[in-house]
Amino acid sequence: MLANRTSADEAPFINMTPMVDVILCLLVFFMAATRLYDWDDSEFTVKTPEVNQAAPVSAAPDDLVLTILRPGQVRLGDETLTLDGLVPRLSAARARYADQGVVIKADASLPFQHLADVLSACDSAGMANVRLPVKSRAGAVQPTAN
Repeated sequence: MLANRTSADEAPFINMTPMVDVILCLLVFFMAATRLYDWDDSEFTVKTPEVNQAAPVSAAPDDLVLTILRPGQVRLGDETLTLDGLVPRLSAARARYADQGVVIKADASLPFQHLADVLSACDSAGMANVRLPVKSRAGAVQPTAN
């Protein structure tokens, strides 16, 4: 009996202040956000710079393919170069594009020293993106990073 009488005397009370605060904050947020959606390009006066000859932004250049022919000689495209002549060509390619890639191809029976000499020339030119393509036993070509 005592429990029934105390619950009947107390009326439930809900504090509305936090709910009103949240509703007002949401109202202000949506009022500001809807104004952002009304902006049009014509509202901003921006004059873009002009040039005489504008070239389109191009993709990264293809990787340079180095083929080791014999000790101290490398083929770059249609040109046969020595290791001393290779370093300036790679440096010039890196100056044009900082992330220029290099793929080094050679015969599987090539002694490692010849490959190490070409890798050293690439390192001297500052080339960081050097790959060595290999074939899997099934025959698919899979380039691996060095």
